[in-house]
Amino acid sequence: WQSGMTGIAWNEDITGPVTSITQLFEDAKLKGKITALNGMGDTMGLVMLDNGDDPAKVTDATWKSALDRVQTAVDSGQIRRFTGNDYAQPLAKGDLAAAIAWSGDIYQLLSSNPKLKWAIPDKGAMIWTDNMIIPKGGSAPTASTFMNFVYDPAVAAQIAAYVAYVPPVKGTKEALAKIDPDLANNPLVFPSDADLAKTHQFDSAALNNQTYIEQWQQVLGA
Repeated sequence: WQSGMTGIAWNEDITGPVTSITQLFEDAKLKGKITALNGMGDTMGLVMLDNGDDPAKVTDATWKSALDRVQTAVDSGQIRRFTGNDYAQPLAKGDLAAAIAWSGDIYQLLSSNPKLKWAIPDKGAMIWTDNMIIPKGGSAPTASTFMNFVYDPAVAAQIAAYVAYVPPVKGTKEALAKIDPDLANNPLVFPSDADLAKTHQFDSAALNNQTYIEQWQQVLGA
C-alpha cells in the first residue's frame, strides 16, 4: 500500500557523488566498497536503465545484457555482496562507500549521518509498491475496514512519519505538514512530478520467469 524508489546512495565521507550504475560498477576507487540489492527488480532494473533498455518490457536479450554486467561486477570484486536493507548501517558508518539503496532507508538514516546522500541515477530509478491483499477465504468486511482506516490521510500521515516511504493517499502531505513539516517537504518521501517521471516499474512477467529467477539466484551465489 506504499511505494519506494530504488536508486544509489553514497557516504560523502568516503566518496563524491555516485550518479550512475556505470560509475558504481566500474569506478576502481569503489571496488569492494559497494553493495547491490538482492531484489531482482531493484538491481536488474537499474542496470537495464543504465544499458538504455526498458525494465518494464524485459526480453531475453536485455535480461542477458544486464545479468552479464552484474556478474562481471561480482567476478571483479567490485560488488562486495548483495543485501536486503542490511546495507544501511555499514553505509552510515563508512564501511561502504555506496550502495544500490531504497529511498526510505536513507531518509531514516539522515538524522544520524547527514553525510549520506541518495539520488536518482542519471538514466532513471526504479519504483515499487507494497500492496494490501485479502487472502482467499479472508474476511472482506474486516480487511476493508482496516484498509479504509489506513487510507485516511491523517492515519497515512502517521504511518509515513514512521516508515518514511512514499505514501499513496491523497492529502497525506497536507496532513503530515501539521505534525512534521520537514518530512512533508522531503523529496525522498514526496517526490516531485519531475522525479516520478524518471522512475520505472519492473516487468511483472520477468519477475515470475522461472529461468530468470534461477539465473538471478546463481549470480547471488544462492
